[in-house]
Amino acid sequence: MIVMIALGLNRLGQVHERLDVIVHEHNIKTELLNRMRTAARERSVTLLRLSITTDPFDIDEGIIEFRGHASDFMVARNELEAMPLTGRELALLERSRGLSSNAVEVQERVLDQILDDDIAAATEWLLEQAIPMQNLVLDNLAALLDLQQQAAETAAQETAKEHQQAVQIMFLLGGTALLIGIVVAVAVLRRSRDTEADLFREKERAQVTLHAIGDAVITVDTGGRIDYLNPVAEHLTGWTHADAHRERLDHVFRTVREDDGQPLPHPLTESLPDGTACSLNQGAILVSRDGHEYAIEEVSAPIRDRAGAIIGAALVFRDVSQAREMARDLSWAATHDNLTSLANRLEFERRLRQLVTTARNDGREHALLYMDLDQFKLVNDTCGHGAGDELLCQLTSHMQAQLRESDTLARLGGDEFGVLLESCPLERAEKIAENLRRAIEQFRFDWQGRLFRIGISIGVVPVSGHHSDPAQFMSEADAACYLAKERGRNRIHVSRPDDAALCRHQGQMDCLQRINQALQNGHLWLYGQHIEPVSSSGPRHTEVLLRMVDPDGTIVPPNTFIPAAERYGLMGTIDRWVIDRVLQIVARSSKDQGHFAINLSGQSLCERGMLDYIVERIESSGVAPNRLCFEITETAAIANLNQASRFISTLSAMGCCFSLDDFGTGMASFGYLKTLRVDYLKIDGSFVRDLNDDPVSRAMVESIHRIGQVMGIRTVAECVSHKDLLVPLRVIGIDYAQGFGLHLPEPLEPCPVQTGARATGTS
Repeated sequence: MIVMIALGLNRLGQVHERLDVIVHEHNIKTELLNRMRTAARERSVTLLRLSITTDPFDIDEGIIEFRGHASDFMVARNELEAMPLTGRELALLERSRGLSSNAVEVQERVLDQILDDDIAAATEWLLEQAIPMQNLVLDNLAALLDLQQQAAETAAQETAKEHQQAVQIMFLLGGTALLIGIVVAVAVLRRSRDTEADLFREKERAQVTLHAIGDAVITVDTGGRIDYLNPVAEHLTGWTHADAHRERLDHVFRTVREDDGQPLPHPLTESLPDGTACSLNQGAILVSRDGHEYAIEEVSAPIRDRAGAIIGAALVFRDVSQAREMARDLSWAATHDNLTSLANRLEFERRLRQLVTTARNDGREHALLYMDLDQFKLVNDTCGHGAGDELLCQLTSHMQAQLRESDTLARLGGDEFGVLLESCPLERAEKIAENLRRAIEQFRFDWQGRLFRIGISIGVVPVSGHHSDPAQFMSEADAACYLAKERGRNRIHVSRPDDAALCRHQGQMDCLQRINQALQNGHLWLYGQHIEPVSSSGPRHTEVLLRMVDPDGTIVPPNTFIPAAERYGLMGTIDRWVIDRVLQIVARSSKDQGHFAINLSGQSLCERGMLDYIVERIESSGVAPNRLCFEITETAAIANLNQASRFISTLSAMGCCFSLDDFGTGMASFGYLKTLRVDYLKIDGSFVRDLNDDPVSRAMVESIHRIGQVMGIRTVAECVSHKDLLVPLRVIGIDYAQGFGLHLPEPLEPCPVQTGARATGTS
């Protein structure tokens, strides 16, 4: 009997211990899952905020916050994986790992696009890829939480059942021996009270958990009447728990459609879930008791008793008003210019494609205007970009006043605008263009007491069915606008069939074809010019110069083809070719030689993937990075400051050098040297040529060199036309000199065209 009593008491102790373990593990798992869900949600919110801010400090702070949320997520997940898990939990957690990996990869890509200042692409990826993927992660975590709830309920049911069995055994033993039974009964009752207290405390903890979570929770009975509201639900619905108790769900939880305001009844108001989760459609608005509206996301699931019967349902929802507003803002920003609120190039080209389709299929006549402001740069240069921005905004209002409601006015870039004239014959389009030109011509821009007169050059192109490619119409309109500028600016050029002037302009693009052929056939040729030490004992360096060779062997200097390459976006391809060839030359050269300086264009600084390409090519070539120096012009560096800083920091960390070319043409450039950590300043040749005759030029050279000395940057004098200039350069302390007076450029490799090459000019 004593053994039986001991076994019974031991069984009760095991039930109690098991209950403690279940409660402890359930609370820890629930806390970790909530931390993972919070970190995942805040990561997306941080990314949304980064995509719409332009403040670099906010961006840096956002990136730190972005990484911090990722770390919180991984720490919580690792702690969860270290706990005892069921097979179902492991499967869901493994799926969470895969979903998180995919979401992180897309988020990192969006972050890179934001850092590259490619807001349109970042917005598109964010809306179409990152947010949906993050929602999958959140849904999976919600499934894990539901599983925890179900497991806890099941364990509690089993524990209660075992407790009941233990009590029955004790009562049977008490019937066998009354005295011993009384003693045992007292012990059992005492332990039972402890167990009940534990269960009550667990219930209290569950209530506290529901009060503490950030989501709103409403539970209803089988009749659709409310049993419970947590504080968040009270706040969003405007109902207290006491007022809402036993009220019908549709009386407290009132929802409407976001797009039309029509009532949107919840499925729980009609019937309980059939065992699976259900929710409203996207775009639900919750109308609170006081009339306040909240954009919400919600889901509902059944509540079961120990027998598995449905005894009610739980409705979980949260306020997503801010996120939905940010999504609307991002959608608008993807198709509009932030400064003028006009359609941007992406939206303009989309509408142009629609007009081209109707012109081809329905025979309708439309027109396209391509407009470029004249004298805009003057305002920017003399009064700053703030004045330029205000001018663009004022001009936008003046241009819209000349257009019909059906017309589309868009800002295509900087000071370029486009107009789509729907259902508009060419003659009418020409009149509208003239009205626009006259309105801009008569406009006077007043900035802080200074008046500016602005002109506009307009290219007019009919949009008919003779082209199926919208890009062809854009190209014709751009060419027509170019001709209007070429003929004196502030005028209109209308593209007509057999337009002789337009044909001549198209002929000027032959140079572009020659560049493409040279790239395809390998007819680019590298020259080198020495950079000689002047006031130091450093090694002689070499600047790499580019020539193009026509099929007949004619050498084309860079000032002939580089402008065309820049205008039509080929500089990135040319720079890649030069980098590959220079790496081959450096690999074959003596290690005693100095570095080889490669010129990088402004387009390459902005080209996505160029930096990664350069890093990969250097690493795979086996060339020591300190044998390479990259030259960027002062203008390109300042115009693309963020990209230039990124290039310099990444390649400098590898061991490469950087030169700032043509330095000194703008004194504002001194302020950027703290950001652009370069190794060499190449003083613009316009100061060096007149060094002996012009005291201002000498003072400029001295000041630039002094600034370089203070910042630990070596100086290079460009365009040294004769050796007499070396004397004052040494007096000033210039480190290096370069020019035809010291060394004429010479080939670094054999001529790619073996026909007796001859130059068309000097450079």
